[in-house]
Amino acid sequence: MEAQKKMILPKVGLFACFSGGSNTGSLTGMAALEAVRRLGNETVGICSLPAVLNQVPRQSALVKQMENLMVIDGCHNACARQLLEDKGIVPDVYLNLETDLHLTKQGPFSSLAFTDDEVKRVADAIIAAGEHKFYWSQRSK
Repeated sequence: MEAQKKMILPKVGLFACFSGGSNTGSLTGMAALEAVRRLGNETVGICSLPAVLNQVPRQSALVKQMENLMVIDGCHNACARQLLEDKGIVPDVYLNLETDLHLTKQGPFSSLAFTDDEVKRVADAIIAAGEHKFYWSQRSK
């Protein structure tokens, strides 16, 4: 049996709305994955919003150990940010696709109504917001 690799805690924990119920919710998740792909999981890692909200011990402990947190919401409802704040978790950086990037939420059941260019644009915005606050380029590969 192969030995397990030691987990490296990313410098930044990223919470994304990732609600598949709308185009902007889907975009948060797809762009967060793209940001991790580009920066590497030693720099940024996606945190489990449901696990933290349900107070799963391991996930909650890992989030408390994170140096920095970023939250990405898809629309003006700001669900991810509000849910986390209700648990006492306040992000160092917050990005909202509707209010900050002026993307239009198309409403319920528009889960796949986004383009590859929009995923790239949102991932670029995540990386730029992080670069401004966390200086990723100095830390990433």
